[in-house]
Amino acid sequence: MGTRTKLTKAAIERMSLDRDGQWVTDTEVPQLVLRLTETSKTFVARWTSKRNDKRIQSVIAKFGEISVEEARDRVRKMVADDANPSAETLSDIFKIWDANYSSKISAGHADEIRRSWRKHIEPDLGNKKLSRLTTRALQQWYDKKIAEYPITPSGKITDKPHSAATVNRWTAYISRFCYVARVNGHMVGNPVEGLEKSTPHRRLKVFTREDIKELGDRLTAAKDRYPIGVALIRFLTIFPCRGTEARDMQWDDLDLKAGTWTIPADRYKTQQDKVFPLGPLQIDHLESLPRWSERYVFPMVTDANRPVAKSHQRYVWGKLRPKPLGIHALRKTIATMLLNNDVPLEMVSKLLGHSSTLVTQQAYAHLDPQVAGKHLARWEAILEDDEQDKDLDPEMIKILEAQSALSVQQENE
Repeated sequence: MGTRTKLTKAAIERMSLDRDGQWVTDTEVPQLVLRLTETSKTFVARWTSKRNDKRIQSVIAKFGEISVEEARDRVRKMVADDANPSAETLSDIFKIWDANYSSKISAGHADEIRRSWRKHIEPDLGNKKLSRLTTRALQQWYDKKIAEYPITPSGKITDKPHSAATVNRWTAYISRFCYVARVNGHMVGNPVEGLEKSTPHRRLKVFTREDIKELGDRLTAAKDRYPIGVALIRFLTIFPCRGTEARDMQWDDLDLKAGTWTIPADRYKTQQDKVFPLGPLQIDHLESLPRWSERYVFPMVTDANRPVAKSHQRYVWGKLRPKPLGIHALRKTIATMLLNNDVPLEMVSKLLGHSSTLVTQQAYAHLDPQVAGKHLARWEAILEDDEQDKDLDPEMIKILEAQSALSVQQENE
């Protein structure tokens, strides 16, 4: 049996026929294999055809002539063309994405895209010919969705239409499908790029310190009645993780001596291991919990072999919340309070698990007026202090003088 590993440029450069064997299979795209000889390394596509169940093998290119990612794209296209030789509609493209690209993201994220496709995209656009999938057609769909009132599972029509953030997320999924169509040669451009989209409304409401204290008192009072739900919500009041991350937490993920919580790649949205630091407050809380389950920190009330259900979290939250805000507001509250108490943005972003500090700035950085006033007071002091330069380090003064001289020179030029 050949070797299986994720092919990267550095990994391939280290491979040899004696150590790794003749064939090395890529774990990201299993139909891509690397053939090793004494003198060369070649990308090869191998798969079983869905047309006639025959094994197909085709040389793509030698390593070095194309990148690993380009080799993956070529293999995906070959397999997609074999399974769907005539992709004409957006539904055909969705099938290609589901078969060949959905594995590149987390299972939870892929399921969310599938649900959105079935409920909100496929009914209007599934049978749309790719040649007719224009920016104008997508704009009509977008405007319809932004004005559409959702229907609850019980069949009631809500009093508010879909939010701009929700419709924009569905639009991003369509853009993802159009990318797949372009890579596989079924489309030339991406019609999503020309859409006029609404700006999402950012909810600024967070809990106050009094709210958090009141919630803590209610959690203590309800501890015996809802032990698992209360323990879960209390953790969410002291650590700014997502609810689903806390519900799926396993004892094997925790190293309480080192103060770390590692979410494995197969359970994290970016498909990379995510390591969160834990402080004394979080460690003390986790160490105080009973072992309701050998596996899950917060197991299901009726089945210790499964994580606690989101419905139970919602039920307990509905009994305890001090004001009509969702439990996700706890995450926003912690982030906002940390930022307003001079914790660096980069650190808060890491605690939240954001891929970019820009996301943290847009959704969570709500500067308290008193904090803003404190920083403005510092600026006023700087303006009024004529002697401030005397306090600067001599080396810093030299750097500032050099920068000033360079600026003058560039301006003259």
